[in-house]
This record gives sequence, structure tokens and C-alpha cells, in this order.
Amino acid sequence: MINLKNFTIIIPCIRFNDVRQTIKKIRKIYKNIKIIICLNYLKSSNKKLKNVKFIITESQSIAEKRNLSVNLCKSKYIIFLDSDAYPDKNWIESASKFLLRKKNCIIAGPHIDPPNQNEEEKIIGLIKKSFLITMKPKLQKQNNEKPQYVSFLPSANWFLHRKFFNSMGQMDNRLLRNEDWDFVYRMSKKNFKLFYSPRSVVFHENSTIKHFIKKRYVYGFHMWPILKQLNPENYYFFLPLFFLLFLLSFPLCYIIDFYFLIYFPILFVYLTTVLLETLRWCYNIKSFFKMFFVLILANLSPGFGILFGFFDFFKKK
Repeated sequence: MINLKNFTIIIPCIRFNDVRQTIKKIRKIYKNIKIIICLNYLKSSNKKLKNVKFIITESQSIAEKRNLSVNLCKSKYIIFLDSDAYPDKNWIESASKFLLRKKNCIIAGPHIDPPNQNEEEKIIGLIKKSFLITMKPKLQKQNNEKPQYVSFLPSANWFLHRKFFNSMGQMDNRLLRNEDWDFVYRMSKKNFKLFYSPRSVVFHENSTIKHFIKKRYVYGFHMWPILKQLNPENYYFFLPLFFLLFLLSFPLCYIIDFYFLIYFPILFVYLTTVLLETLRWCYNIKSFFKMFFVLILANLSPGFGILFGFFDFFKKK
């Protein structure tokens, strides 16, 4: 039997409404566990919740919000949870057995789709299961794999020792996105790892198609502080930018005679891959057409983000 007093759930967000439903769903399973919410706006009427501490900050950085929360935390273990996610049963219990054995390690769980979704949310959820969108989708968006060490999983569902987090210098406050990738990279340089716990499940809400595309653009826009690091695994994140630049090079077909022999076969392979992925995940004709075009937009939006983020990042230097 685990002692829940040893755990604190830390959730960064912007305003209380972002996390209202998450708190309610946590309380259905864990009635008294400590929760720290770090946010930008809070009405005084929302401050009085049992075992919930609020930290108000002007910072937009998820990393800084987590660091501020950890600094006020006294529990042995900390749990990072996104504001639009909520736990399944035995969430903490399934992770705790690994925490006891793996002190200098992050225990990371999958963040899968919730059971009840509207059509748009369902489409976004299925698209996220594609390898064209999500790194290691079988680990992130499903929970059928074995427990294992992994190179990376996002901080939407992390368990770790508070002392270990502090010993790593916490997260980089300067990063507006990709703070978890940076933290794991610094861990790997010291030979520390992530361990995947497939039964430590959270349900991660999906939003609208517009929000999804915008989020991927913002993700790419704030990528450059990560891309400038000499980390071989970062080359994966250049793919959206390289593919976007390749598509924009179409006018070269009119300038260089043989360029169309390169351009159209590559474009054909890409569109065929998108078609096959759409057929793999769609559930009817209507969803097929939506998913096909959203997949393409979701591939291109981080590329545009990285492209425009390049000028913004180096302009500030």
C-alpha cells in the first residue's frame, strides 16, 4: 500500500478553467493527494480547495511554472501532469513500484485518448497515433507495450524523485516549449534514463483541428533553443523544416531540367504514405477526407513554425 502523502501532483496552466475538470477527475480517484497549480490568472473565489495550492506567476514558461511548484513542494516524489489530462485508476500505484527501484530515473506513462470524444476530437486522437505525427506512438498513445527503458516520452505524465529533479538543475526557465526534451537530453549526458510504465495511464484531451494545427506551429516556432544543441537525436526535428523547404522548391522544376525527376517521385512517396496512414486510422469515408488533409497540415505546420522561429530566435540574439 503506497503512502499518497509522499506524492504531489504539479500542473502548469494559464487560468483556473484550464484545470477545473482535471482537479475534479483526480479527486474521483485520489481524494486527498496534494496538488500544486501554477498559473497566470486566478479569481479569489477559486482559491479555497482542499489540498490544492495555487501559485500565481507572470511567466508563460511551463518549465518555470514547474520549477516554482517544485520549490514549494516537500513531498518525496513529484508528478508532472498536463492541465488537459487526467488519470486512470491505479495511475500512481502502477508507477510507484518502479519509483522504489529506480531512483535516478523518470517513470513515464502513456497519454491516451479519453473514452468519450466528439468527431473532431476523435479525428485528432487518431491522427496522433500516426508515426507521421507522434514520436513512438505505440508508447505514447497506446499502453500495450512492455515496461522498458526509452530515450524520450513527453512530460504530460512523469513521475520522479524531487531530489533527483533538483539535482539536475530543474528545467530550463528560458524555454517556452520543449523543456522536457531539454531535461531528458541533460539526463542522458549523465547516463540517466526514462522508464516506461504502460499501466500508468492518463487520458489526454484532444481539442479542435484549428487548435491542433496552431499548437504544432507554436511547437516548431519555439524549437530553435533545442535545435542548436549538438544532440544527434535533434535531427529528427529538422524533418518538417526540410520537407517544407523541399515543397517550396517547386519553381526549380522550371529552372533545372532534371529537378522534376527528383521532386515528383519524392512528393508521390510522401502522399502515398499519408494515404496509407489515413486508410489505417480512418473509420468512415467522411473521416478519411478530413484526416488526409489534416495529416498534411499537421506535417507542414511545425515546419512553418521552425522557419519563422529561426528569424525570431536569431533576431533576439
